[in-house]
Amino acid sequence: MKSRQSAMKSDALLKLKGVYRTPGHLIRRAQQIGVAIFMDELAEYGITPVQFASLIAIRDNPGIDQKSLGRLIAIDRSTVANVLSGLEKKKLICRIVPAHNQRIKQLFTLATGNELLADAQDSVFRVQERILAPLTGEEAETFTRLLNKIVVGNNSVSRAPLDSEIDRSE
Repeated sequence: MKSRQSAMKSDALLKLKGVYRTPGHLIRRAQQIGVAIFMDELAEYGITPVQFASLIAIRDNPGIDQKSLGRLIAIDRSTVANVLSGLEKKKLICRIVPAHNQRIKQLFTLATGNELLADAQDSVFRVQERILAPLTGEEAETFTRLLNKIVVGNNSVSRAPLDSEIDRSE
């Protein structure tokens, strides 16, 4: 038999106000808000958050292949393909088939991609500040630490888990 408290919690989830307070709903809304702030701050660059993370990963790992990029930034294969296509069309990266392995394409940033990363740095910092603006400094640190704990603790159930070899402590 359910306790009164768990029955009340179950009933609350069946009401819209209850849904608004669930972690899943709040995480989805926070992600929507984060993307909206990113798109606002970086509008002049015409780049998405996933494209930006990909560009950083490619710059920091010249010659990385598409599959490894997906593991490095935790995106699925079809999303990687779309992201790379967009970056290539914007002339921010290039894909090269190496002579030693015709089945893969190595990824490299172009000068325009490196310039975008350098030029957008202040905008990216503003994104983080705006996302965390409702919190005090201590709350922001706690929130970020706890959000990381949730992400790391649930990594294995992701559609695109982050490679477990990657050090997330920096």
